[in-house]
Amino acid sequence: MKNDEFTYEVRCRTCHTKFKVQLFESHAKNLFLVDKRDWYCEKCKKEYFSKQTETLARAHQEIGFPPLTGTDKMVSWAEKIRSELINKADYLQKSLTFDSDEEKERSQKAFAMFFSEWHEKVAAKWWIDNRRMTVMDISKRVNLLSDANEGDN
Repeated sequence: MKNDEFTYEVRCRTCHTKFKVQLFESHAKNLFLVDKRDWYCEKCKKEYFSKQTETLARAHQEIGFPPLTGTDKMVSWAEKIRSELINKADYLQKSLTFDSDEEKERSQKAFAMFFSEWHEKVAAKWWIDNRRMTVMDISKRVNLLSDANEGDN
């Protein structure tokens, strides 16, 4: 089976500049992709990701997270990951039910400690390395902090 490489001229959806792309499917499928897909030149793509990163960084700073460090590409990716992980932790926190006010207070303290740990993570690499963290992983860490907090009382 031979992989053919085809080059097509497409137009940027934003600035309408023409540029070339290489596609590796069948010619018929490539023509469909060229026609139906939204294409963006490198300049417009970079501007889009820059704006998206800036928006996410601003939102994270408003809730106490410091700016991330790393290359522009890493920071852009890490901001998106951090947003998704914060949403997972928020979802978990809001979905919990409690039998007593003491349980609720202990949980709130554990989540505060958990988010405090995350506030210290300023390297974009850490967020990228932990991008596969699940709600279950977050729950386990919060439970450990809750148990540790209970032992302090």
